Amino acid sequence: MEWLKAILEKAVITDGKLDVEAVMKQAAAEFPKHAVPKKDFNDKVGELKKANDTIEDLKKENSGNEKLQDKIKEYELENEKLQKAAADTAKTYALKEKLTKAGVLDSDYLIYKHGGLEKFNFDKENQPIGVEDVLKTYKEDKSMAHLFKPEGGYTPAAGGNPPASNPFAKETFNMTEQGRLLRDNPEQARALAAAAGVKI
Repeated sequence: MEWLKAILEKAVITDGKLDVEAVMKQAAAEFPKHAVPKKDFNDKVGELKKANDTIEDLKKENSGNEKLQDKIKEYELENEKLQKAAADTAKTYALKEKLTKAGVLDSDYLIYKHGGLEKFNFDKENQPIGVEDVLKTYKEDKSMAHLFKPEGGYTPAAGGNPPASNPFAKETFNMTEQGRLLRDNPEQARALAAAAGVKI
């Protein structure tokens, strides 16, 4: 919230009163530059509006400068919390995208299994770093194989060639191949089904 602090520090105080109108205009102009553009932030925008309404109330109060400063500090603290929530949401989006590209089928569960968002590392732009090292451990654990897209095909016990596409996917649905997979390689079948959004 350095940008908001800078605005407040430069604000004009005349006769013990803050020029609230000027502060609100500057804050409204600056906020979009520091916000993360995600549709899930609608609730955060509502909270920010509520916080801004607090400043609006300051214009209606006949309180002294000390009380005014206390309210400004409360507003600043609230906005710091909102900024952190926005940053955490941005980190979550970036991490899930990275995990999906790495072949993770259930990124929410893997994040939970790893101890939550705070157990991952991020750079200054809220982009995840070191994800490959984290995934290596899980990929080596056979009990976690269902969390990842299968690498390559499988070799049916009865011989023949593995399917060229996912028989559980809507566009390549094939019950015969599904049955063969379930019989010959149930683990592979579960992974392919999960990738297609099908529960078996």
